[in-house]
Amino acid sequence: MQLTQLEIKGFKSFGDKITIHFNEGVTAIVGPNGCGKSNVVDAIRWVLGEQSTRMLRSEKMENIIFNGTKTRKPSNLAEVSLSFDNTKNILPTEYSQVTITRKLYRTGESEYRLNDVQCRLKDITDLFLDTGIGSESYSIIELKMIDEIIANKENSRRALFEEASGISKYKLRKKQTFSKLKDTEADLSRVEDILFEIDKNLKTLENQAKKAERYYKLKEQYKELSVQLASFRIAGYRNALETLDKQEQNQNADKLGISSAIDTLEASLQHQKLAHLTQEKNLSTQQKAANEFIAKIRAYESDKKVNNEQLRFLEDKEARLKEELEKDRQQLNHVDYNQKRLQEELNQEKSIINSLQSDLEKQKNNVDALREQQQSFRAHVDALAKEFKANGANATLTAAWAEWSTHERLRLLQSIEGAPADALRVLDAALHLTETTNAELAAQWLQTAAKARLQTPELAAATRSFLVRVGRRKFLTPTYEALLKNGQAELARSIYREARPGYHAVARGTLDALLNE
Repeated sequence: MQLTQLEIKGFKSFGDKITIHFNEGVTAIVGPNGCGKSNVVDAIRWVLGEQSTRMLRSEKMENIIFNGTKTRKPSNLAEVSLSFDNTKNILPTEYSQVTITRKLYRTGESEYRLNDVQCRLKDITDLFLDTGIGSESYSIIELKMIDEIIANKENSRRALFEEASGISKYKLRKKQTFSKLKDTEADLSRVEDILFEIDKNLKTLENQAKKAERYYKLKEQYKELSVQLASFRIAGYRNALETLDKQEQNQNADKLGISSAIDTLEASLQHQKLAHLTQEKNLSTQQKAANEFIAKIRAYESDKKVNNEQLRFLEDKEARLKEELEKDRQQLNHVDYNQKRLQEELNQEKSIINSLQSDLEKQKNNVDALREQQQSFRAHVDALAKEFKANGANATLTAAWAEWSTHERLRLLQSIEGAPADALRVLDAALHLTETTNAELAAQWLQTAAKARLQTPELAAATRSFLVRVGRRKFLTPTYEALLKNGQAELARSIYREARPGYHAVARGTLDALLNE
């Protein structure tokens, strides 16, 4: 593969179109400072997909378009084309000559072309991938890049070697694959949470579905009635059309009678012409007068034809205007009907909105009251947790625990994280936390106990039973992590080997990586 030709038009200092041919051997571009040598390199870098204005030595991308001089107007387009010889089929394409083109308009629009066919930047990047040609490849080296390579700034030397050896292509694909895997895991987690919420709202959605079904039935009835109304209107239009057809036939008959009369008159006129010609032969003295008379007759005939055409045009225009007037009247009646119907619907919607606003105000007041209760409860729970950390379990905490909901109990267990193992052992004896069947409470208690390094045979058995029984990744992952981080890695792996066949494939993939199984 060899670079054969470079065409530049309207790019930076190149106002006119120039063509640079790269023949076999070494091609050098020389000249004084400011003649545009660096702009040639910038043009090659730009057509290969360079997006950084800093690399192009410009503040913004539109500055690369030729800005004109005192004697020349600015250009509206910057265009660069790069041609390669692909007779050895190094590039993955069937063309033996490959030409890439990039255009930028002053309006901000841009486009890429491959052999004069519009394409994407990704298509050009994929075409030259692993060939050593690109906006950031080792085939284009500026003076400042040599200093960076020598100093090995930001591992530039390693990047150069990876590009030359073809490793960068696989690193890029590896990065893209890991990004897709990460996004997929996040999507799976979100899907699991969404499914949990959907189960809660299923009854509400069923009621809404019934309402929607009734709405669609009413809509279908409305559609059928509308079709019937339209058919009645079409029948009326058909009768009116038949009447107009009959009128048209009558007018055509009248037209034929007038045409036959005109033909008769024209025949009579021809006889008169013949008589005048006979007289013209016999009376040479009246030649001039006869010619003038014939000219006047011809002018009259021409005026007559023009007047007949004008009359016919006016009649057609009158019929067309009557039809349009009737259509406008019908459309006006239809618009009036729709306006009345829409006004009625608007009044109904306004009443519904007023009702919903009233309900919204009530719900807001209820939410404010619940928020005050929640804040009060959190303060109470935090106080009990603080007292527990200081003095251990007491009768007040035990009595409150019996009246609390699952959410309130979870709040307490989260608040006492960091309490000593002895205090947690006393709390367990008072509240029977190890024996709970609530999955939410069990998961939080096991994590709190693991972080406090509380280890008892009963607790180990409860941990094993819970992790084997529960399959939700929401509970599994944090519980296994707590065991691993707090000196119970062997227990965690033993339980996982037993419970793994019953887990979902997604959960197995996450836990395999976590436990190195």
